[in-house]
Amino acid sequence: MKTSIALIFALASHAHGQPAIVPPQLGFVQDSALSLRPVYGVAGNFILGPSVILGKSLVGHVISEAFSGSVGLLKTDSSLYAFDSQGRLFASVDVAPGPALFAFSPAAITTLAYIASNNSLVEWRGDGFASFALDDDIATQTVLAIAFPTASQVSLLLQRNDTVWQLNLALGTLGSVSETALPGIHAPLLALPSGDLFYRDTGGIVIRRPDGSEVHVPATLPANLSLQQMSREWVQLTDLNSNARFAIRTTQGREGFYQLPEVAPTSPRAGLLKR
Repeated sequence: MKTSIALIFALASHAHGQPAIVPPQLGFVQDSALSLRPVYGVAGNFILGPSVILGKSLVGHVISEAFSGSVGLLKTDSSLYAFDSQGRLFASVDVAPGPALFAFSPAAITTLAYIASNNSLVEWRGDGFASFALDDDIATQTVLAIAFPTASQVSLLLQRNDTVWQLNLALGTLGSVSETALPGIHAPLLALPSGDLFYRDTGGIVIRRPDGSEVHVPATLPANLSLQQMSREWVQLTDLNSNARFAIRTTQGREGFYQLPEVAPTSPRAGLLKR
């Protein structure tokens, strides 16, 4: 019989004089209380760590967040924060209210946030933030997701009538480079640094790989959902009408759909976010 992740935590807390046994950390998720939690375990056997306290400067609930595997961004109503894999803050900047969309560069060195309420991009460069205002025409369209394919280019995935379009912009000048229709892709939509595109269909989640091939991940999906990056190989799916949250594994050949727990562990050894 497999030892559960919760039991591993419990055994670790009673092992006197022995180092704690800690399952692998898969990433971070936003929970139903709008706080940030680490996720530990393996596919199909997860446990949520305690809510991460990112410092006294964190004000308000988490509205949007994403994590690349090494760096994350989260947004409260008035601020944008960059944090590391231990839940420690790098820096923060004041931004316009409302939710954000996030994208990570392939090397996860730089990250982007799109703030719809003032039609702007905010870039985290590893040592500070930089903001860019987008053309007013973008504000009249629905931005479903953003991607960060290179350090000098950003892609906006836009809904135009019944078709999704990919608009590529030169970061810095934000001049249009090219645009391409993406037939067959539907909202909600998420773009990963790998180039994978995630979207829903009638029977689950579709992962469209950069070469155009598609993988179907069977699942019974909620009517209203959102997608956000949980780590390099995991995506969080949130039921917007309930407290249910799910994890989608993106690893090629090992794709899967799993429900995430809601209850945090009570073991004092589980909160291993600070060293």
